[in-house]
Amino acid sequence: MTTDRAPEYAYLRVPPVEGLRSCVGLVLAGMAARARVGVGGLEEAIEVLEGTQSIEAPTHFRFSLENGRVVAEVAEPAGDDGDELRWRAVVELVS
Repeated sequence: MTTDRAPEYAYLRVPPVEGLRSCVGLVLAGMAARARVGVGGLEEAIEVLEGTQSIEAPTHFRFSLENGRVVAEVAEPAGDDGDELRWRAVVELVS
């Protein structure tokens, strides 16, 4: 059975503070639990997400649940003015 519902998103904005780097891992772990995705590869996925965090400016993350998978995306500037953001998938966990 498939549904044509739009994915649910959780957004996280992490400031460039070393002590807050683990926040992205907590959100990913919670999303994985909600989607009932196994924890195999979770540690590596968290390391990848932490590696995308900026040390100069806040990093914007978006997490989605869809059809038994969790996708974590990071926002990147899409234009020259920096006002528009483009989401790039960084991690995908599948049950």
